[in-house]
Amino acid sequence: MEGLTYRQSSRFLDMATMGIKKGEVEAFMALDNRVSWIDAQLSAPFANHTEQLNYQAQQRGTSTLTQEMRVCAWFDIALWREDQLRQRMAFALSQIVVVGDRDAQLAPYPAEMANYYDLLTQYAFSDYKTLLYHITRSPIMGHFLTMVGNLPKSQTGVNPDQNYAREVMQLFSIGLEELNLDGTKKLDSDGRPIPTYDDQDIEGMARIFTGWFMSGSSMSEPMVAYDDSHDMDEKNILGNYFPAGVGAEAELDQVLDMLVNHPNAAPFISTLLIKRFVTSNPRPEYVARVASVFRNTSGDLGEVIKAILTDDEVLKENDLHVAKVREPILAMTYFYRAMNAYPGQNGDIIYNPMNYQETFGQYPLGSPSVFNFYSPDHSPQGELMDAGLTAPELELIDWTQIIKVSNVIYRTVLDYGQDRNKTNNKQEMYVAPVDMEGAANNEDKATLMSLIQDRFLHGTMAPELEERISNIYDIHDRKYWAVPKMVFFALASPSFMVQE
Repeated sequence: MEGLTYRQSSRFLDMATMGIKKGEVEAFMALDNRVSWIDAQLSAPFANHTEQLNYQAQQRGTSTLTQEMRVCAWFDIALWREDQLRQRMAFALSQIVVVGDRDAQLAPYPAEMANYYDLLTQYAFSDYKTLLYHITRSPIMGHFLTMVGNLPKSQTGVNPDQNYAREVMQLFSIGLEELNLDGTKKLDSDGRPIPTYDDQDIEGMARIFTGWFMSGSSMSEPMVAYDDSHDMDEKNILGNYFPAGVGAEAELDQVLDMLVNHPNAAPFISTLLIKRFVTSNPRPEYVARVASVFRNTSGDLGEVIKAILTDDEVLKENDLHVAKVREPILAMTYFYRAMNAYPGQNGDIIYNPMNYQETFGQYPLGSPSVFNFYSPDHSPQGELMDAGLTAPELELIDWTQIIKVSNVIYRTVLDYGQDRNKTNNKQEMYVAPVDMEGAANNEDKATLMSLIQDRFLHGTMAPELEERISNIYDIHDRKYWAVPKMVFFALASPSFMVQE
């Protein structure tokens, strides 16, 4: 038993799930143990995105799969399945080992993109080397970063393609600059950052990734290696020697060992995951504790996420180093889960009521490039930059996007919440905050205010927000009609959109 408060329990579940459903905080408080909750999540059965995509098509009465169905299948799982931590982890990993269906080569393959996401889900709690192994062999990644069919210079007269070789180092494992265990940059004698690799390392790495081809014409089966198309000469990469005569499979195993055991891998990947789950500006000591777990477990992601979410840092409140802007798509999954949203006509799949492509500026496996929707080091001009703080998500969010998301929330709570009995459209999502409406009908303002702050704001409400929401209640003669507007103001407020 940890003795966690309601606010601490709610904030923990907010970090670890796609959104907190009614009653989940109370259930967690009865358990009052983050390790036990995480252990249950680590071993829980998990949903399959490929299967859910096919179910989407079946329920729509079509055999043609689309990327929209794939994204809606992701929402089905995010909103209604129980393997919340695994799905949250898979989403975080999808923003590290990035592929995107905006790439013309990948757009025609929704089932295969779902299969790639299933790799992230299946290996979300594996060791990091195993995850990288399956990602590297995915033909989706092979096409996205142009590794598939890579041939040695001896057969083509030109150097092998360097795309995957560069990004597997820069983005997927060790980063651009040497790091201390706590994530701070190592500096040379002149006080300058030290690069982790150079052009010769990239050239050597590209030679490692030769000889890999699709299995037949499959975009979902793992790529296969042909040693007669692999560069069999000796190589030197990052100070490691790769002897001649070693085949593609064995060299892949050796190079992944090298990357995961590189001194940078632990702080680099740990920092990225902390930023996705807890805070945009982790203290070095926090990074060091998590990175130590990564290093001591050979990158066991289950142990790493446990270290991230059970650290004492997570329990701190009103702290700039334990705060992050809520990603737009995760704001919507939180909203729908908290409101127990459901499709009309007793449906059990999401269609496209959120207009996700235009509204959020992000969707799973929809990044415009391998660099994700935003840089993990983005620092907006103004007070944050002046204070040396990052706010990665603000690279994605602007006023237009804020207005669009706010409009979706308002439309849902009003047109498909308060007026939910006027129509029943299976392509729309309905919300039924009956407990809040009941309090309003009983003119029980205190209970209504408490329900709103518990459901969306971790049990506390900023004085200025409380005043505004209270005024909305007061000006309505029939209090029932105040509910959607009160909910909307809570969700549109910085108190909800900034996790702290």
